[in-house]
Amino acid sequence: MPTYQTTGIVIGRTNFGEADRIVRFLTPEYGKVSAVAKGVRKIKSRTAGHLELFGEVSLMLATGRNLDVITSARLIWYPHRLSTDHADLGLAFVMATAADRLTEPGQGSYKLYETLREAVHALETTGAGPALELWFKLRLLDNLGYRPELTACALCGRHDAATDYRFDPARGGITCADDSSATAQPISQAAIKLWRLLAGYPYSTISQISDAPNLAASTLELCDQFYEHHLGRAFRPYLVQ
Repeated sequence: MPTYQTTGIVIGRTNFGEADRIVRFLTPEYGKVSAVAKGVRKIKSRTAGHLELFGEVSLMLATGRNLDVITSARLIWYPHRLSTDHADLGLAFVMATAADRLTEPGQGSYKLYETLREAVHALETTGAGPALELWFKLRLLDNLGYRPELTACALCGRHDAATDYRFDPARGGITCADDSSATAQPISQAAIKLWRLLAGYPYSTISQISDAPNLAASTLELCDQFYEHHLGRAFRPYLVQ
């Protein structure tokens, strides 16, 4: 069987047969990859410790008829602190589940891979919080081609500091009062500015903004509504759907 090498972040695992496991990775070159880890559930397996959830792994895979097979796996980095904090672990599951469910095999994206990688590293160093959760969700939307309109009214294009904006998922982003639907909810100019920064800057920059946590916490629900409307689901901590 032909083989290939890549680096992947473990985003999901499913037991398979008596001793095997199907492991799902997000990779920069190949997008989501599902591969069989043979014998990994045996007590004496030397590979099991290299295929833990959220770990970054150097892989050698053999191309199979239905599923590829992991022939070699070496753990590069693992967020050991996550297992000691319920909030951090909950958000990590949300991020991995979102990447798993919203990506397709064969659609490689270096930006998407780096978004997940940066998010997990931030969880390990700074811990969970609304700013990190909102940053990840907005960057994921951008990488998937669903970035909401945050510059001007999505319908009329009105853009000025005095405009009373609302966030309208059905209409693709912010709208002025005249063009908002009945279900649109108010969003402040400060929150809109933060969303623009979240969508365009690394989290290391966002973490320096003092009011980011409060603004993010007050608007996370709007982002979830956008997910529900455009992608059919929202991903909230501790409620992986």
